[in-house]
Amino acid sequence: MKSKKIFRASATALGVAAALYGNSAWAQEQDQNQNAGAEELTVITVTGSRTITDVLKSPTPITSVDVAELAVTTPSDTADALNKLPSIIGGRTPRNQGNGSTNNGGNTLSLRNFGPSRTLVLLDGHRIAPSNQDGSVNIDVLPQLLVKNVDIVTGGASAVYGSDAVAGVVNYQLDKNFTGLTVKGDYGMSKYSDGDQYQFGAAWGTSLFSDRGHFEVAARMRHQDMIPQHDRPYGEDGQAWLQTGNGKPTTVSGGRPFEFTPYSRVFNSGPIGNVQCGTACGFNNYTFTPAGSLTPMVHGTPSASGGIESGGDGSYIKYGTFRSGLDMKDIFARFSLDVGDHANWYAQAGWAESKDVSDWIQWVVSPNNGRPNTLFANNPYLNATVQGQLGANIVCGTPAATGWRCLPATPPTSPQTGSTPPPPANVPIFSSPIYFNDIDGKPADGSAGGPNRLYRTLGDQKLWSAETGISGELGGLNWEVFYNHGSSELTVTNPNNTDNAKYLASLDAVMDNGTIKCWVTTQPQFASLYPGCVPANITGPGGLSAAAYDYLRTTTSWTLTQDVDSVGASIGGGLWGFGLPAGEITANLSADARWSTYVMESNFLPSDFVNCTGLRMCLAAGNAAPLRWVQNTNAPVDAKNHVYEGALEFNVPLLKEVPGFQDLSTNLAYRWTKYSTFDAVDSWKVGLNWQVVDSVRFRATESSDIRAPNLNDLFQPAGVTSSSYNDRLTGGSAQGMRLASRGNPLLTPEDAKTFTAGVVLTPTFLSHFSLSIDFWQTKLSNAITNLNYANDSVQAICLASAPKYDSPVCQLAVRPITDPSDPNFFNPAVNMPTEVRSAPVNAALQKIKGWDAELNYSWDMAGGQWSFRHMVTYQPVNSTLTTPASTFYTWAVQPHWMHTTFLTYTNASWSVSLQNRLLGSTSLESSNNALNGNTQNYLDASLDANDVIDTTITKDFDFSDTKVQAYLTVNNLLNERAPLAPSGSGLPGLFYPTLGFYDDMGRFFTLGARVKF
Repeated sequence: MKSKKIFRASATALGVAAALYGNSAWAQEQDQNQNAGAEELTVITVTGSRTITDVLKSPTPITSVDVAELAVTTPSDTADALNKLPSIIGGRTPRNQGNGSTNNGGNTLSLRNFGPSRTLVLLDGHRIAPSNQDGSVNIDVLPQLLVKNVDIVTGGASAVYGSDAVAGVVNYQLDKNFTGLTVKGDYGMSKYSDGDQYQFGAAWGTSLFSDRGHFEVAARMRHQDMIPQHDRPYGEDGQAWLQTGNGKPTTVSGGRPFEFTPYSRVFNSGPIGNVQCGTACGFNNYTFTPAGSLTPMVHGTPSASGGIESGGDGSYIKYGTFRSGLDMKDIFARFSLDVGDHANWYAQAGWAESKDVSDWIQWVVSPNNGRPNTLFANNPYLNATVQGQLGANIVCGTPAATGWRCLPATPPTSPQTGSTPPPPANVPIFSSPIYFNDIDGKPADGSAGGPNRLYRTLGDQKLWSAETGISGELGGLNWEVFYNHGSSELTVTNPNNTDNAKYLASLDAVMDNGTIKCWVTTQPQFASLYPGCVPANITGPGGLSAAAYDYLRTTTSWTLTQDVDSVGASIGGGLWGFGLPAGEITANLSADARWSTYVMESNFLPSDFVNCTGLRMCLAAGNAAPLRWVQNTNAPVDAKNHVYEGALEFNVPLLKEVPGFQDLSTNLAYRWTKYSTFDAVDSWKVGLNWQVVDSVRFRATESSDIRAPNLNDLFQPAGVTSSSYNDRLTGGSAQGMRLASRGNPLLTPEDAKTFTAGVVLTPTFLSHFSLSIDFWQTKLSNAITNLNYANDSVQAICLASAPKYDSPVCQLAVRPITDPSDPNFFNPAVNMPTEVRSAPVNAALQKIKGWDAELNYSWDMAGGQWSFRHMVTYQPVNSTLTTPASTFYTWAVQPHWMHTTFLTYTNASWSVSLQNRLLGSTSLESSNNALNGNTQNYLDASLDANDVIDTTITKDFDFSDTKVQAYLTVNNLLNERAPLAPSGSGLPGLFYPTLGFYDDMGRFFTLGARVKF
């Protein structure tokens, strides 16, 4: 079988698209200056190989993009520009929002929508310390002013670079011979007069010691304003779009196809609460008026989902974020020196910081079980009439209390903490959920003065790196040795988290000698538990008082530090003339070792539950003590691992200058990898280059690649919640089951098999023209996916392993009895789980397949030079079989066709550039209705194509030895709207209603200048 695969690889095509011509006289002058001075004694190698020195002989498809070219039409940031390329889709951007459990607002790259953790990001061919929990790199912190070009390898490259290079590699390459001083600055603003962003940077380089040394340094700062959702068309005037329905056709009983609902509102939360007081109470679904009386909630138009209405008195998330705010700065310096005539030593170091800020949601009194939402009917903030309407005159425990909500006279003990609440007041209780749009009578977002009082995510990413190495030539072989240390520190802060223990104390208000106080304050035995308790009024206009808010607010934060120490060595070159008649074999032998640490520190724990001591209503919502913190926190972790690797690569010329085979060569690579956390694994690659004639070249590769589970996969910080649970093994059920999410130290590497084949045409009769077409497919087995044992489909996998019940999935339920031969193994009275877990496991199968094409052409016309570049990706397959027990594949929701086109005209001093990004139509259906139970039906599942045009006009000026280039860029020139596609989160306004790879920023103007001294 393996020989057949190699034969298939050798029968398909090879080639590379010619590099796009420089698009301005400024770029040409800049290249001349940068190539002057000292040049290091290093051998050029092509990204994706250690033996190939000519990109035209690479069997692996490579897209090389000049950073100066990208900056022409996207001056804001290299990440923004790369995300417009068709092969890059599915990463994270400042459009992704979250609740403080992860960093939001950074930029991570994903090739083929395969996930950031399967795209390896390098700086000059060396790994970078991971920035985020999932091991991905926030590319905002890279030294972009000294990056000359970015190589994108779209194909497996684990045999060359190791783990993670499953979808491919993005390699940032430094300009190591930068000379002179360049200063750049620009300012931009959207058509909506918001989204202001500006940046300023400078780079300087010089040769030293009679051109035997070189020094360069660059620094940059960049700022972008945060944009709230209500400042964009789909978010203005409280539209709060939501996907509603159950996905079933109307021909099925209760079927409601998915549809998009505007002005969505959750009816269970009112403008000043939504009262729920029991079946005997006549004021359910009433809300409070500003004067303090009760009035019926006004219904909106029913939607396809119960509890969601369009319009009416229900609540929605008013202050969501469209784009995070960002402040970043970086500095990078590099020094190199020739050591003798055959070696070059270098040392480089960098520091960067990226801060982002986003608003999540406003504070709430949640209707959910396990959340503080309950008041006694005699709450002193209610007037006497309302107290009576809500049962203040009813005595719990008497026949008159039937149908009213009463707490048990003898409170139960909390199963989470073993604590018991004090006996309750003998009056009924009621709940009144509300979203606090205002705090202390002012908008909670601080727009009318005062502090921001929303749940927020503040990310602070710092990166330190230092590297030194020496390379040279010995006996006709080129060698390199390097050491790299990278340290990433990510701190995520929610400055306005809520302490539910204080919330419970604050909601239990009583009148004491004419003053409203917290009940706990009036009890000597409990008062010390909650010193300074401020009673909270959730039934009045204007929201909580500032004093109550400040009492309840707690700043929670966590810091993740990830350090990576790497050493590597390689030696390679021609084997002293050894080879076939077609030419000398070149080889490379390399070895690498890395030591990684993952340290999470947190000021509070996600496993903290409220201690019910002194809190009369601790178990009022669901008979379970609430978690201590409303928004997410992380648990501490201290983990580490190390890896040793050895690799060998050969490039073998097979035929040369014979009819039909102007040049035929094969590239062979093998890597052995041993992580301390699992057994050794292999990866390999076979590539073939076949140049038929000058104008036709074929290329093909077959590879076996891995993604090793990172330290977060293995040792993810534990989080704990509680939920209802039905156990299929024993037939029992439980309320308040402990659900723990955590990593899985038993994970093993993902295994990918990738095949690529392509052709490049460079016709001799048409100068400066090239066309490449490549087919690619990857099958990823043993893929890591997160499974929750509380789900029936996950339990089914465990049950399918009977009679031994030895599936790894079974370990997600922690039981007192683990031996299936024990007679009580199936007895719910003694063998219900004490804890069920949600954890990553090696269970999924994922497939991607598609085609890439790239066309380049440049010509002279109308007194200047024209250049054209068109890149297109067609990806019809991105499907996942979640577990072995799954009966159907799910599909990634993404366009199948993705295009990016560049067109530039340049004359002596002017340049005009256009960039067009076209995303084809998209279907929202994510699986086959014939297999999934007919649950992916939409009223309209198709999203229209999205076509965005950017343009830039530049003007060059010469002032003696100083060159100035002024530019005006208009992104989204035609103000193309992103297609509407709201989420099905059930929370109106939580996310802006477009998919992540679209941008609804609107037309954006940037004015700037570059100065070269």
